Amino acid sequence: MNFPHAAAGGHPARGEAGDSYSRWVRTAMKAASDWPEAAALFESTMREPTELLIGVVRDAFAGGITDRYESVFAEGNRFVVGHVAARHGVPPEQVIGTTGATAALALVLKALVGPGDEVLIEHPRFDLLPALARDAGATVADLPRRAPDYRVDPAELARLITPNTRLIVLTQVHNPSGAVLDVAELQALGAVAARAGVPILMDEVYADFTGQDVYAAQLGPQFISVGSLTKVQGLFALKCGWAVASPQMVAAIHAASPQGDLGVSKLAHAVAALVLEQREVFDAHWRNVLAGARPVVEEHVALMRADGLIEGELPNFGCMYFPRIVGVDDTRALTGWLWSEHGVVLPAGEFFGQAGHVRIGFGSGRVDALDRGFSRLRTALKAYPGRC
Repeated sequence: MNFPHAAAGGHPARGEAGDSYSRWVRTAMKAASDWPEAAALFESTMREPTELLIGVVRDAFAGGITDRYESVFAEGNRFVVGHVAARHGVPPEQVIGTTGATAALALVLKALVGPGDEVLIEHPRFDLLPALARDAGATVADLPRRAPDYRVDPAELARLITPNTRLIVLTQVHNPSGAVLDVAELQALGAVAARAGVPILMDEVYADFTGQDVYAAQLGPQFISVGSLTKVQGLFALKCGWAVASPQMVAAIHAASPQGDLGVSKLAHAVAALVLEQREVFDAHWRNVLAGARPVVEEHVALMRADGLIEGELPNFGCMYFPRIVGVDDTRALTGWLWSEHGVVLPAGEFFGQAGHVRIGFGSGRVDALDRGFSRLRTALKAYPGRC
């Protein structure tokens, strides 16, 4: 199968070394929408529960204006803040409402780091994290999370902390591998951070996939939790996020940004408050999506592993997978070829700092499309001429 439109431009090419993952996604989404026959296997955000969202909006404004529709200036929507606080087991004063997780991360970084400071960030990683740290003026050092299990070694963390280290940044669930740090592991890392006097910023936008209901900020004042409704619930339209931290840390964030996050939408957060109050319904949506998708993914992953095409176990949670492609070091070249020759859209591991891997996402949950896409990927990998 040849896709001659790939040569005409407007397609997800392999990407240059300086390209961001976000830039690649914009190109990939356009290509996938322009060419319905494309096999898009990169969706790490759950499919939006559009009908549920429309129902909430309709109910909120059909008989008047919901009382959740109130000012969000400086402090955020108090109903959103109250729900997040209750879920994290902290008072509302320890929650800061934001337009999303990215805004929350930026507020924390602005408060805690500056020029000459060092931020220790997991590696491989989502490239937005080091970009935000550098925007705050900091330098970035790597905290290894090594295949195949992508754990974090507390002893190695202790060795890597320097006198200039001001912050440690991790993700839960790990993006891109899907690995999960359990409570005991988090506590061990927290103990190292507490001894060094360096806080841990935990991006938990995927954490609800684990079903643990234990967030890092509950484990000690050295942790800062950041979350949103974007990834697990698929409610990117609401741009609703938050940071949860100790009173001292919240005070530092407010001092660095006394006006708060001015981008918070009064309308979006009113709807988000209502979503959070019936979160079980929205949680049921993503669980149902994954219940349909994961058996298909598991079957195809098992076949590709048996064929010796990929290595690495499918994570137990979430909708992303970061396998190593056997015999391939340059996955930029591979993913460019997958698109141009087979219409398969996949991001190269180089975007996350680990060549030889690809990040597969199946958050769309569309079973037939996933089945066709994985079948095409398996056929393509068997035929790839660049394999060593």
